[in-house]
Amino acid sequence: MFREPLRLHTGQKLGRYELLAPVARGGVGRVWVARLRGARGFNKLVAIKTLLPAPGDALLMEQKLLEEVRVAALIQHSNVAQTLELDEHQGTLYLVMEWVDGEPLSNVIESAEQGGGVPLLVAVNLIGQTLRGLQAAHEHCDDAGVRHPVVHRDVSPDNILVSYSGIAKLVDFGIARAKSQDRTLGRENRIERKFGYAAPEQVRGLPIDQRSDLFAVGVTLYLLTTGRHPFQGPDSATTLRNIVNDEPAVRPSTLKSNYSRTLEAVVMKALEKDRDRRWPSAEEMRLALQRGVPQAFELGFETQLRTFMGDTVGDRGLRKREAIRRAEIVVEAGAGEASGGTSASSVTSLRAIAVDTSIDRSDSLPPSPAPRFPSIMPTLRPLLARSMPPPRLRRPLLVATFAAAALVFGLVWLRPPPGGTPSVATAPAAGMVDLNPPRPAAARPVVLPSSAAVPSASAAAVRSSKSLHAVR
Repeated sequence: MFREPLRLHTGQKLGRYELLAPVARGGVGRVWVARLRGARGFNKLVAIKTLLPAPGDALLMEQKLLEEVRVAALIQHSNVAQTLELDEHQGTLYLVMEWVDGEPLSNVIESAEQGGGVPLLVAVNLIGQTLRGLQAAHEHCDDAGVRHPVVHRDVSPDNILVSYSGIAKLVDFGIARAKSQDRTLGRENRIERKFGYAAPEQVRGLPIDQRSDLFAVGVTLYLLTTGRHPFQGPDSATTLRNIVNDEPAVRPSTLKSNYSRTLEAVVMKALEKDRDRRWPSAEEMRLALQRGVPQAFELGFETQLRTFMGDTVGDRGLRKREAIRRAEIVVEAGAGEASGGTSASSVTSLRAIAVDTSIDRSDSLPPSPAPRFPSIMPTLRPLLARSMPPPRLRRPLLVATFAAAALVFGLVWLRPPPGGTPSVATAPAAGMVDLNPPRPAAARPVVLPSSAAVPSASAAAVRSSKSLHAVR
């Protein structure tokens, strides 16, 4: 049965995880950086992707997710982001993954455009790492040794994370299949499927295998090394037609005169429309890249990768870490509130927290706490409006009010004290006036009647009044 998912905010808990800040928005949910807290001050950052089921096909989507994520969690490789857990909290499905301190390859490409694009050796090395991760998925075997290949189905620059130290990791295994099985997601959740990286058989709805992933890798490598998409048209429909028709992509050497012929052969074979003519495995494609561009795979090339990432997106990394640090401080402050909510100062601080500035930050703010006492102003406002004088009389009445207040002030505070003008006693020194003369010895304090005597005095006054009436 479909249930409305939670409206998530910073500081909220999903199971044993504590949300810190939103990272990115996707077609099926949102990615958060979260914290797993343990005993004796243990903390671990993780990435949580919330998955939004849709009415109707939600059960089918959940079944496919469980199947695919269960298999993807078994893939252990340094170029695959580890899947830790799939769970549900009050109707919200969430996927817990390894936190990669880095950027999607799409962000790296965008940032590198100002400097002339991604360097050739860096591009080839990152694709080589991606192929290593895909090979581990395509060769997956169960506990009995039976081969069960895991096809990613959605390889694209958005699903390749590059750490700030230059390590490429594939993410989101299995989610593409769940999206394709759910017929309601495409329209209701406004998923923009990345058909520009889909193989021709995938666009046609035919069975796919690991060679479909290699077609997507070829598109990504073409984009990285030329700065252009091989099948990009003026609109999505034209791009799809360019992918499924029999015409090959424009050769990279026609766009760049100094493009390596060996590298071009690797790219064009990956982009073959007929899958039987593509590379049969990710490892064979990677070895062909290594033979064609050996400099990109030399020992110690990691230093160049780290330098490139620091120069290109290093400032984003600093801002991201600072945002996470501030989010932790705000969450700690909110957890200390006696009422269990977030204070006004904490909410103000949260407005500055966003790991990615393209995200709507208002969604990450906790709901405002309900007022402790209901306001009476909505009730008093119409009464006050009806009791107000006409606009032409408001100014004269205001002047008269101030004049009356000034007159009362003068009568009360400027009148002489009881008993006439006080006498000035002899001052200790000439010209000095003692403002607090000693009280005369004969003066006695005034004793007010007690509460018991008040009724008796009233009765005596009544008898006196009766006597006066009798005399008259």
